[in-house]
Amino acid sequence: MITLFALTLFLVEKCLAWEWEWIKTPLDKPIIVLIILAILSAIFSLHKQTGIWSFILLVDYLVIFYLIINTVRTRSQFHQLIYVIISVAVFLALFGLFKNFGSNSFPWWEYPDIANPGCLVSTFGNRNHLAGYLEMSIPLVLALFLLGFRPLIAFILGYFSLLLLVALMLSLSRGGWISMFLGLAFMVGALLSSRHFVRKKMLIILIGGFLFLALIVLVSTPVVEQVKTAMEKEEKADFYSRVVVWGGVMEMISDYPLLGIGPGVFETAFTQYQPPGLSSRFTKAHNDYLHFVSETGLLLIPVIIWMIIALYRKGFKKLKNPSRLVRATTLGSMTGITAILFHSITDFNLHIPANAILFTILAAIVVSPLPVQDNTVKN
Repeated sequence: MITLFALTLFLVEKCLAWEWEWIKTPLDKPIIVLIILAILSAIFSLHKQTGIWSFILLVDYLVIFYLIINTVRTRSQFHQLIYVIISVAVFLALFGLFKNFGSNSFPWWEYPDIANPGCLVSTFGNRNHLAGYLEMSIPLVLALFLLGFRPLIAFILGYFSLLLLVALMLSLSRGGWISMFLGLAFMVGALLSSRHFVRKKMLIILIGGFLFLALIVLVSTPVVEQVKTAMEKEEKADFYSRVVVWGGVMEMISDYPLLGIGPGVFETAFTQYQPPGLSSRFTKAHNDYLHFVSETGLLLIPVIIWMIIALYRKGFKKLKNPSRLVRATTLGSMTGITAILFHSITDFNLHIPANAILFTILAAIVVSPLPVQDNTVKN
């Protein structure tokens, strides 16, 4: 409803100004192919009503993507968008810390039926999904900090970086830790190879500080216990269970290779394919790639590859721009996307609307046109 309201306001504004400029992006063509594929999959879905509603959800994300592209045009608007993302992440971290100490004024964010002992989950019901949001947000803060802003702002960004990193550590999400590490490795490589980045010594110091902070957190008892359980099969969705489930998903894909079982139908259809011996029913594949392919068919694979190539090609081109704002927002967004793409191999973060919306916004930031000065765009 909020997205529909925002779209209505946007269209009314366009009608009043009679300005229908279409801003092209490198993702336009693969998005059109994705829409056609999703429509066909929904039409031939095993459960058409579910398929239609899931298609509407996809359209919802696409509307958000194009609203960002067409409304965030100036430098101040880019700043506002980034500050909103960072503010939400900081709230999640602070609320999660207060909640862990038994101070929760919002009972609707309590999930007594979901076990997360000793984990920081904040407003989420699962530590991995909080980690997914944080690993997409932290790179934006770090990129703004590293690429040089006024001392006061740099101090605030540095503090926020530490706060969010601590929250990520205390989430006890192994997938989040690994994905964040791989994402930051991508960021470090991009910065060290950039001729515009001159603070290479600061980057090395920051990496050392991050590793030191991680070591401090990792010596705490809850985290050590979490690491010790890495290979235990008793955890609901541990790696062993995921591998077993992936076998069932592959079988389902082999039965419906062309258009899949239909968008959103996994939860219903997988009951026939879940391998025996698992202690719980899996409603998600715990691998977003396999999950999406099982619902939409093997034709989705080249579309995903097409999108990833187009997005990173545009992103690396923007990293050469002399503007610090462009480089910082692009690098932070690309790093967040990189982290969640790795995390999606063993989880289903992109099925959580909050995380999927943030992923959509980051993709829009990467492929959006260069921001212009505020006085050059008519409101």
